[in-house]
Amino acid sequence: MNLDRLIDTHLAGWRWSSRLLCGLLMLCLVGNAHKSQSQGIEKKDSRPNIIFIFADDWGYGDLGCYGATEVATPHLDKFASEGTRYTRFHVTSGVCSPSRSSVITGHFPSRHRVHGHFAGNAPNAKRGMPNWLDENLPVYMPRLMQDAGYTTAHFGKWHLGGGGLPHGDLSAPEPKVYGYDETRVWNGNGPTWKGDQLWPTTRYMDDDTTWVQSSSRIVVDITIDFLKRNKDQGAPMFINLWLKDPHTPLWPSDEQKAPYKGLAPDKETYFSVLTDADKHVGRLMQALQEMGLEENTLVIFSSDNGPAHVPPALTAGSTGGLKGRKVDLFEGGVNVPFIVKWKGKVDAGRVDSTSVLSAVDLLPTFAALAENKLPADYRPDGENISSIFSNQPFHRTKPLFWEWRFSTQNRPLGWVSSAILDGEWKLLADEQRKHLELYHIATDQLESQDLSKKHPQKVEELLAMWDRWKLELPD
Repeated sequence: MNLDRLIDTHLAGWRWSSRLLCGLLMLCLVGNAHKSQSQGIEKKDSRPNIIFIFADDWGYGDLGCYGATEVATPHLDKFASEGTRYTRFHVTSGVCSPSRSSVITGHFPSRHRVHGHFAGNAPNAKRGMPNWLDENLPVYMPRLMQDAGYTTAHFGKWHLGGGGLPHGDLSAPEPKVYGYDETRVWNGNGPTWKGDQLWPTTRYMDDDTTWVQSSSRIVVDITIDFLKRNKDQGAPMFINLWLKDPHTPLWPSDEQKAPYKGLAPDKETYFSVLTDADKHVGRLMQALQEMGLEENTLVIFSSDNGPAHVPPALTAGSTGGLKGRKVDLFEGGVNVPFIVKWKGKVDAGRVDSTSVLSAVDLLPTFAALAENKLPADYRPDGENISSIFSNQPFHRTKPLFWEWRFSTQNRPLGWVSSAILDGEWKLLADEQRKHLELYHIATDQLESQDLSKKHPQKVEELLAMWDRWKLELPD
């Protein structure tokens, strides 16, 4: 072989090797690109954002979509038309703090001695209550969400301890301790508002006229701001948005009262506040749409108990015909609005009147949506109701219990100290078991026909069930 041919042969081999090397390198690059893309897909979090809107004393009949005819709630009515409305959702108490404790613990309030609303330390002690919800419990809803990778926030009312003298212990933990990345609250310790301006520390709010008139606006403002700041951070968001309205004090502005001029004073005041709160919920829904978050955000609207038993709600607030109101264990006190919207998932315009749901169900349900398993040693009082988000009726297997330890003077329904709802039946009893009422609640939601005399065996069965539950509770 001559020198020129030898050189050509080596050059050809070198070119072939170079092409092979380049080809392998390209395959590696392409493979890595595909791998990166697939990893990107895997890392994209498809779990929903969750916003739980919890109003304060908003009655079952205080919404147009639940039968109200005098008060205008167009935005929540639209919300219901775009989602599913439930008629048998129950909170665990007829008053604020116990009801709210169940949302974040998944337990009936008596398990943690939250028998009434958190007040001053002396009244709390007299009622056998702590001064705040125990911050050392092993499980809280926001902490479960936080541990699952959610960015968490609580904006609005707290009322699980703290809030400034004379009605809240200044040494109570801030809500952040329970599992929130960000908080700004009233009826609780930590950052709040003065008027409608951000304020860094705890304040007693009920004498702040600007805040009273603007509470729904300011809490929706900060919720929208939180969504904007966190929507592109890669983690799903969980927000408890707890309104003050329509809890007293109620001092609507002249502008807010304008649509109801000419009505009786109580109606003018109460309806003005409801309509204002409704407007700001509508602003939130519009903001979700504008930010492109509507399709992967579950939004729930509900209330902590029935309409108040003091003016103006006493005369203007509506239970939609349900018996009793705030404080009572009858349906008017504990059966509240519950509306669910999740675009593309939850049927629009549907009404579910068969599923029996409860506030104690929210913790196990939200944990399931977050794909976070509950600890093996944690026993929730509620059930995972996430099947409702696939438009399936929920068939309850656990009973619901209520306990009320305090008298309600001058109230005709104040005799009830205990109640149980199991399957199709609901039983109410006084402390001495001298007065009992039994209702086939599946067909008599108005609790109009007492069947205790016709079904004595069912009465005994439910009383025994309630007594067994009572033995599980602390003194």
